[in-house]
Amino acid sequence: MHPTPAQPSEPAMPLADLIQTYRPDAGVYDEMVAADGTVRPHWQRLLGAFHGMDVPGRARASELAQRLLRENGVTYMARGDAASQSRAWQLDLFPLVIGHAEWRELETGLIQRARLLNAVLADVYGPQRVLKEGLLPASMVFGSPEFLRPCHGIPVPGQVHLHFLAFDLARAPNGQWWVLSDRTQAPSGAGYALENRVVASHCLSEIFARENVQRLAGFFSAFSERFLAMSRRDDPLAVILSPGPTKEAYFEHAYLARYLGYSVVEGSDLTVRDDRLYLKTVDGLKPVDLVFRRVRSELCDPLELRTESLIGVPGLVHAARQGQVVIANALGSGLVESEALPSFLPGLSRALLGEELSIPSVATWWCGQAREMAHVLENLERLIVRKVASRRSFLAPGQNSFVGPELTGAQRQWLARHIEQAGHEYIGQERVSMSTVPIWQDDGGLRPAPMTLRVYLAATEDGYQVMPGGLTRVCERSGAFAPWLEPSNISKDTWILREGPAEPPTVLTPSTEAVRLRRSARDLPSRTADNLFWLGRYAERSEGAVRLFRSLLAHLGGESRSSNPLTLERLVSLLVVQEHLSQRRARRAVELGIRAVETELWTILFDPDCPDGLANILGNVRRTSEFIRERLSKDTWRILTDLTEISVGWRLNKGREVDDAFRCLNTMARCLAAFSGMIMENMTRGYSWRFLDLGRRLERVRYGARLIHHLTARGDVESTGALDLLLELADSTMTYRTRYKASPQLAPTLDLLLADETNPRSLMFQLVALDEHVGVLPLEDREALLSPSRRIITSLRTELRLANVAQLARESGRRGARGELSRLLRGIEGGTSDLSDLIARTYFSHSMPQHTAGPQWTGTTF
Repeated sequence: MHPTPAQPSEPAMPLADLIQTYRPDAGVYDEMVAADGTVRPHWQRLLGAFHGMDVPGRARASELAQRLLRENGVTYMARGDAASQSRAWQLDLFPLVIGHAEWRELETGLIQRARLLNAVLADVYGPQRVLKEGLLPASMVFGSPEFLRPCHGIPVPGQVHLHFLAFDLARAPNGQWWVLSDRTQAPSGAGYALENRVVASHCLSEIFARENVQRLAGFFSAFSERFLAMSRRDDPLAVILSPGPTKEAYFEHAYLARYLGYSVVEGSDLTVRDDRLYLKTVDGLKPVDLVFRRVRSELCDPLELRTESLIGVPGLVHAARQGQVVIANALGSGLVESEALPSFLPGLSRALLGEELSIPSVATWWCGQAREMAHVLENLERLIVRKVASRRSFLAPGQNSFVGPELTGAQRQWLARHIEQAGHEYIGQERVSMSTVPIWQDDGGLRPAPMTLRVYLAATEDGYQVMPGGLTRVCERSGAFAPWLEPSNISKDTWILREGPAEPPTVLTPSTEAVRLRRSARDLPSRTADNLFWLGRYAERSEGAVRLFRSLLAHLGGESRSSNPLTLERLVSLLVVQEHLSQRRARRAVELGIRAVETELWTILFDPDCPDGLANILGNVRRTSEFIRERLSKDTWRILTDLTEISVGWRLNKGREVDDAFRCLNTMARCLAAFSGMIMENMTRGYSWRFLDLGRRLERVRYGARLIHHLTARGDVESTGALDLLLELADSTMTYRTRYKASPQLAPTLDLLLADETNPRSLMFQLVALDEHVGVLPLEDREALLSPSRRIITSLRTELRLANVAQLARESGRRGARGELSRLLRGIEGGTSDLSDLIARTYFSHSMPQHTAGPQWTGTTF
């Protein structure tokens, strides 16, 4: 979207006035405006371009940014949120700009710090020279919950403990950068920074192109190239180990997986067999070479680390000890994340690197030493005190902090007693005044807000490399200390300017070696296949429900409305058969009449708390799609997001409820049709597509068999309108009319919906598709005989093909019952249920003996 030029009726604020209205606090460093009120040189072009946009143009760009974030599903889970609900990500489009020369200096200091922290880890988990020489107190290391004793002595390839790390930075009033905290465990935010760049560069495309901003793609490709090269196999399997979709940064895990081409897995997807880590896939166990973990170290292995962990992999530490898997970051890396460490870093830098520490940390005193404790106790009224073991999120950095100036006398006394009793658990830090950066206002102007910057580094072939950007976080509340102490979800893109022309964007670095051609990926995790399978089922179930509700509305209103009690009872019974209404509620609605039926239908359609309602079905679609979002294209994700949000914001106008409900259902039907189109036209025909379509076909058989049985297995169906309703619900009315040009009769209707292989809605069509899918699944051809799954499908196809449609249509029992038809349909429904269970046991569960794909690697430990 390109901003439009200013309209004469809405002139932009003069540039001089814009600068005059922007007033940073005295004594605070402002990123854009110098102390003398002039705009810093590297901000001048951006500010001029911003001024060139009219107020409506700025508003349109901001609205577009929020729409793109919403459509892309950019969310986070707030830590401590009891409701565990995803929150929308907020992006302020006005970026933080850092000049080339200043960035190079900052880059050098950050690389030095990364080398230092890596060296500390290599020593502490190795020879422990820093402990023997007193450079680090042994009590601080061994008393830290982040020091993992089982990980001592584990070989680390290339002595690279830290593959991907981050630093939280702030700028002091004199312009000096300070490190607020080191993030070495599993730093979050890089995916959000990347998405911020994608959105900002789209919404401000012309400005972004003119500003000559350094690109981010090369950083990620350099990291991935080095990481993959650490495996000894030519075709390594790399995974991102995630704690799951309910954690705060799962969006980022899925985003990075899609960007880097890795698989997102959870602890239950992995297993250790014979010293080797394996991924449970639909094709058996696949050896895993590389793990990019997003799980805290102590939770990674319940066998040797935290025994209560439910998200780890039993035996992972042993596999790493045997040199069979590379883990990034190495287990135990959280040790150097300790806030007790910064005061020791200058001495460690001189001892381990022979260099002075370039970028200082915030002044910190660890209370595990007598002199430092005394200093903290004497200065409680001006320091920030924090527990060393407290967890700090990049979205909520001030957790478990005691702000001295804000404490009462009694609170200070209470805190002092606890420090005296357990000093090793506490640190004291100076309050750092943060710099400010401009943020957009609703009126199109700018105002200063305090900020922090998270910068990311990765180990590459050329050493540590700094991502030329970062995640800038701003706090809406004024006050130079606010962003360090308060949570905020407002972020900015970070623009690092280049001296020369910007390099072309690329995701993966071209390899000098020839790439082996391939046309299928066989490392589909079993859990992912399970979720794809159920996404297909839930989507098909949603489509069936939408068609059913739409037909019921048509028959309850307008010219189709009928006062025939038998017809009304049949319509309500359809809701019961498809499990949208209980028997008790159905009987009560029929007894009370058509108004009661309409009330029940409105409840099913629009009550979010109805356990059998549409909201529950769509909620299953949304939840399952979130589990596998890294496997879905952006367009598919947007379609599913739109589908599941339609009923939430839909409003019924008084007197037009039926028309509004029709429009709601029609919109859902279009989304479901778009989803089907994306599946059939855009997904490669690999295992992912097959399991997704398997779920759809099985659900369509179940739905169709129940529908046909309920509407045709008993009584006069030709004169009551049952066949018309059946053809409508099966989306086959046009086909029947074109083929027979007559009112529906039972025999040809059954032939069309049961046995016609050319009708995409017939049961036979689904069974043929199921047979094709199952026939190419990896575990189906291990024996010369038909597999159990194919035997079920072959039996159902044979029985359906041999059925005499004319005979099925005849009444053969009391009250016009069609016993043979009823037995056939019940057998089909039961067979597909057995088939679903068999697929689940074969491909989604690894409790049975599994095939191990390929020979195990038995090379030397590295």
